[in-house]
Amino acid sequence: MTAAFDSGKPTAAERVYRSVRDSISSGRFFIGERLIEGALAEEAAVSRTPVREALRRLASEGFVTLSPHAGAIVKGWSEREVRDVFETRALIESAAAGLAARHANPADVDRLAEMAARMEPLAKACPRDVMAYSEANRTFHAEILRMSGNRRMEEIALNLMDLGFLVRSYGQFETEDVDRSLSDHRQLVTAIRNGDERCAEALMRAHILAAARIFRGTEGQLTPRGVPERRPGPIPENER
Repeated sequence: MTAAFDSGKPTAAERVYRSVRDSISSGRFFIGERLIEGALAEEAAVSRTPVREALRRLASEGFVTLSPHAGAIVKGWSEREVRDVFETRALIESAAAGLAARHANPADVDRLAEMAARMEPLAKACPRDVMAYSEANRTFHAEILRMSGNRRMEEIALNLMDLGFLVRSYGQFETEDVDRSLSDHRQLVTAIRNGDERCAEALMRAHILAAARIFRGTEGQLTPRGVPERRPGPIPENER
């Protein structure tokens, strides 16, 4: 175990990972854009080794694709892939919300309500901190999954939540999208507090499927609304 880990400080690879992930989520790096190892290393003041480690992690989470010849490219998603993910999440998380309403105790619901309340100032911040909002939203959904008591359901849904295009989408939420999402969360808390399984299931299903409308089709790829797509350019001589 390293001293950096013991002290709680992020490693060089972790810092690069967070920086690139934030840049993809905010739209600084476009879908289809090639990420140059040398440029990323220079910007982060690190060697290329932690950059490669960070890019491998981003690839495993669906933020980039890696190619032996092209390197790392910000990933786009097909309409079918996106639809499959949202439909699967809607099925799993609606069932989890119903189970949470059945099993939740007052302390669980109070904690969930606090999580929903903490998202309000994050949503109203200008500019919005995309990663903070994304993480707060994930925490809220993860808590409902935990409250369901079904660990397999929780594991599958959490893996789907961490896909790159979902995190990236929060940067493109319009004001009405954010307001709708926050309202959904408040209603979910109420339904779970009241033990209303059917209402909780219906609310969660509608909540997740509504998020799918953030995406639009562009040349066979789905990109968050308003985010341009950039085609890969030639590989720099020093990256070949």
